[in-house]
Amino acid sequence: MKKTFTIYFVLINLIMSAQSYVYDYLDANNIKARFQSAGLLFSDPYTSSPSYQVSPNNQHTIYAGNLWIGGLDGNGQLHLAGETYSIGGQWGDFYPGPVSNASVYATSHFDWNYVWKVTKVEIDEFVDWYDCGQTPGCIQNPNYIIPSVITNWPGNGAPWSGQNQYIAPFFDVDQNGIYDPNNGDHPCIKGDMAVFTVFNDDFNHLSSGGDSLRMEIRALHYAYNSTDSALANTIFSEYTLVNFSNETYTDMNIGIWLDMDIGCTEDDYTGCDVERSLAYTNNADSVDNQGSVGIPCFANRPPAQGVVVLRGPKQDSDNMDNPIGIGPNESINGCGYGDGIIDNERIGMSGFMSFDRTLNALIFGDPSSAIDYHNYMNSIWRDGSHLVYGGFGHASSTGATTIQANYMFPDSSDNNYFFGTNGVDPGFDWSEYDVTGTGLANPTGDRRLVMSMGPFTMEPLSVQEFTVAHITARNYVDNTPPSSVPLLKSYTDDIINFYACDSVRACTSQLLAVNENTIQNEINVAVYPNPTKDIVNINADFKIESLELYSIAGQKLMVTQAASTISLSDFPKGFYLLKVLFENGKSNTVRVVKK
Repeated sequence: MKKTFTIYFVLINLIMSAQSYVYDYLDANNIKARFQSAGLLFSDPYTSSPSYQVSPNNQHTIYAGNLWIGGLDGNGQLHLAGETYSIGGQWGDFYPGPVSNASVYATSHFDWNYVWKVTKVEIDEFVDWYDCGQTPGCIQNPNYIIPSVITNWPGNGAPWSGQNQYIAPFFDVDQNGIYDPNNGDHPCIKGDMAVFTVFNDDFNHLSSGGDSLRMEIRALHYAYNSTDSALANTIFSEYTLVNFSNETYTDMNIGIWLDMDIGCTEDDYTGCDVERSLAYTNNADSVDNQGSVGIPCFANRPPAQGVVVLRGPKQDSDNMDNPIGIGPNESINGCGYGDGIIDNERIGMSGFMSFDRTLNALIFGDPSSAIDYHNYMNSIWRDGSHLVYGGFGHASSTGATTIQANYMFPDSSDNNYFFGTNGVDPGFDWSEYDVTGTGLANPTGDRRLVMSMGPFTMEPLSVQEFTVAHITARNYVDNTPPSSVPLLKSYTDDIINFYACDSVRACTSQLLAVNENTIQNEINVAVYPNPTKDIVNINADFKIESLELYSIAGQKLMVTQAASTISLSDFPKGFYLLKVLFENGKSNTVRVVKK
């Protein structure tokens, strides 16, 4: 029996090793970004060419990116999934599809090796067509064909194969839990275009060598077709993690790893803004002209590229409203701190590390083992030493202090709290332009970075959601380095304000909605009639302070104070989100439909 079992998994591994990524592009605005079925971001898995392109000349700012996830089981054993670069498009630590029974993995990875790309226009046209068919006297367009992405949207898994019933978020019009476009069900997305993938780490970890977490990752990447400068240069990445193991993982960390190349590869600097939860790469000088042959440089006025945590993983509950600060369970860059609401805090960027292939690989090199990935997410170098303030963050580098730090190159962004040095004022603003406090700059190079979010705990069948945004900013006016970084920070402020910690959540995992029901929906709200042609009545257990109406994209449309009704007469038919705010400080958001 043991021999048969071993041969079976060898055959699965041989079948899957011959399988390659499927990918598609998110190209709703000035950014054209490639996403693969197994989670790899941006880089072409076959030619290793970059694919995070920025208009107007399709030059690139990111070469590759990926997700890192790690935590400890009850015995203190590390479980970790992490990748850097794909080799020839083959699997690494992540595989397409939801977590399934072992007996179906060989086929499920083929079946789920897909990227679902859909636009708001396609969804709106489907909703109009379907609603027409439900409206007396309305004649449906006989030439309309439901787009295949709506027909094949992966709203449900196959429970008989060990998969969860719910996978991709969708509007369940008939409320039966089954995705069926014939009954009006359709994808729920954000933005004007979105791509959805689902993948897992429940097989051989060929990149990190770490033990599997049995984690399922659902990713919704989206963008807006907007004339707003910030939105036009931003893509959003929303992740849902589901722990399908029997383990409770502690000291969990999530890492966003990126090899940002601002055009040419060899003349970049990195940095971070602690209070904004922002990590970035910029060209070190005013001319981008040093790099690999065949890589298009930006030449004059190169952009800066950033990634910002908009809504991090949920902090472990402690029955407190944790304040903004640097004490235990406090933060200066997350969501929900000091807002008067108990246990709604979400972690921001908790660490930032920069490393470089041109430096000593034993200290600053790419990770090659599970412990390397784990250490980088905990601000620890490959040699086991902790990041220190100054120099290149290692005791051996020129300008390094003995002050332990969690963020490299924060410049002046941590001077209000010194959050990254546990309240210690190091005495100078540390950036790549000044590593000693005396104006000494770093040599330029081919930087990689990882921003981390943690620690937190994940119990069996628990869910974590987090969202980051990738933002590009190019200053065409000022060419004094780093001229594009202040513009990037301005764009970041705009995106943070626009997203608002996802206070109105248009789409969410159905599994997540079940798990968070007792937290977010403990105040019962009834809305009727729903669907409606005009007036919506609201009945709740607590006194209503105000009503806020939002579009599905999250745009605030109307605010009504202390009312129990709201009129949709001035709005076109479609789906809306009604946020009900109560005098006790709590809120609930429900979907309403105008016929």
